[in-house]
Amino acid sequence: MNWISKISQSLPQSLATLFILGALATIPYAAPVASWYMGSLTILAVTCVLSARFDRHNRWQSVIIWPILALLGAWAIAIAASTSPQVSFARSASMALFSMLFIAVQVAAWNARALRIVLVAVTATVLATVADVAWQQWTGKSLILGIEGNASANAGSQGNRNDLALISILLPLCSTLLSGTSAIILYTILASVASLGWILSASRQTAIGWVIAFIGPFIARVSRKTALLTITTALIASGAMVYAVAPLRARAKETWNNGLNDRQEIAAFGLYLFWQSPLTGVGPGMYGTYYRSAAMKEWSFNGRKLPQSGMPWVHSLPVEVLCETGAVGAAAVTVIVVATFRRLRRSFASTGATRDLAVAVATSFVALAVIGLVDLTLIKDWVRCVWWLLLGLAFVSPIQVFQAKIQHKASSKFKSHTQI
Repeated sequence: MNWISKISQSLPQSLATLFILGALATIPYAAPVASWYMGSLTILAVTCVLSARFDRHNRWQSVIIWPILALLGAWAIAIAASTSPQVSFARSASMALFSMLFIAVQVAAWNARALRIVLVAVTATVLATVADVAWQQWTGKSLILGIEGNASANAGSQGNRNDLALISILLPLCSTLLSGTSAIILYTILASVASLGWILSASRQTAIGWVIAFIGPFIARVSRKTALLTITTALIASGAMVYAVAPLRARAKETWNNGLNDRQEIAAFGLYLFWQSPLTGVGPGMYGTYYRSAAMKEWSFNGRKLPQSGMPWVHSLPVEVLCETGAVGAAAVTVIVVATFRRLRRSFASTGATRDLAVAVATSFVALAVIGLVDLTLIKDWVRCVWWLLLGLAFVSPIQVFQAKIQHKASSKFKSHTQI
């Protein structure tokens, strides 16, 4: 009976870890994932949740689920109220699947090793994406998919160089694997490698996010003077890199001369849609449908017409939430974000692993928020995946992190004694 108890104790977090790894694997792959793979992920997610729900050790009581209910409920209302519920549902289907990451991360945190494996997988995702971009720069083809990459401006398998923002958003989480006196040096090296993502692609969003990602975990571990010096050095180094590399210099000049360019009209049309349907929006994933019709009718803002091209998203996460899910969706997101940062703020007062994780997650959220003001969309699976992953890590109880760390240390000591 002892082996049955051991299996029942480790099964939920093992299944949770496998599901998280499977979800993270879809990020560097980037192309539409095969239906059989998504189906397998769904089965794994359901199995993971059920095994945690009926855990014999009553650990399910520590799992929080209301953010999933709030957000998916708001999405369901917006889908039902849209003019094309079937189309909206089809474009939102994976949101429910990736929302299971929120539960899976909390379950994985029941064991220190499982949580560490998750963070290692995040680091591997960052490095794989960077390697994919570098390989494309060298060979002209993406490393993962092997497709020609000239049209995607060195975006590797992503297809859109602004999607490389995922490197900057996930980078702070990598810092949680580092500890001791060498942590700062190792994180600087890791961040330098990750900077290839925006240097090679000339992605402005990725560059801005990278500065935030580098500064956040760094200044949390040093004195104020060192933090100020670090921020100054990072900004000067980034500016020097932009000036030295021709594509980066051209992008900077373009930004200086044109500002947001066409995105002003694109965002303005999103706000117009919100004004037309303020309560429930036009439906998740439906912005592009309305955009095409408006562009053909030459809709304009301040005398400037919408670009005559396909535009499936509004290039601003806050505006997207407003126009596609209305006040209902915006209220759900606001409540979740406020609750998230309240939990993170409590963890800031802790020490060790709990504080490091809170700082990393908070930094990732700040990077996501800043980049999301001018880009990103919840239509894309990688954004959904990262969103729920960060929320799950934020809602991991500080007590769980502490107990998991103690458990890991005790296990290590036991092994060392048995070896002696």
